[in-house]
Amino acid sequence: MSRTVLVALVAATLSAPAFAQDSKVKSRTDIKADDAKVISMVGCLRSDPATRSYSLVGHIAAAGDDVTAKSKVKTDVDNDKTKVQGKSEVKGDKDKAVATAGDIATYALLASPDVNLGTNVGQQVQISALQVEKGHGDADVKIKDETKVERDNAPDSKSDSKTKLELPRSPNAAYTVVSVKSLGMPCAQ
Repeated sequence: MSRTVLVALVAATLSAPAFAQDSKVKSRTDIKADDAKVISMVGCLRSDPATRSYSLVGHIAAAGDDVTAKSKVKTDVDNDKTKVQGKSEVKGDKDKAVATAGDIATYALLASPDVNLGTNVGQQVQISALQVEKGHGDADVKIKDETKVERDNAPDSKSDSKTKLELPRSPNAAYTVVSVKSLGMPCAQ
């Protein structure tokens, strides 16, 4: 009996690392807007519990009527070490001026009804947001999101979604967030 328990304990201990998996998550978000500017930002998501508001400390990566954002987060799990690497690429209208990575600013954010910013506070994120153009009351927005998860020793998964929104002008020149993707890294202190 004790030999059976010992063998079972050794087998369980040796098989424990099998649950940890390497994975790669690739996503692509295409956003098109009428009467609004689409802006893609990268940086650290912050919150102010007293005012229940959110902000991004970072930079604008692209802007225009149409923006395509791609991100890839790779997680490598080895015994007691986990390595996470994130990469993002954003393309906007060709003739629009865009800030460089060195131009860090703080941007006021509002979440659209189907976006939860709270789960990403304190993380490096890639955000797609809208700012309704002056003289327009609402903006018509189309969002196409594709995500693929590749896992070692497990089935891959894929999800696609299409969303159409009509967003009102946001107060105080805040950006209305329509998509948020974690880059898999915490904010620097």
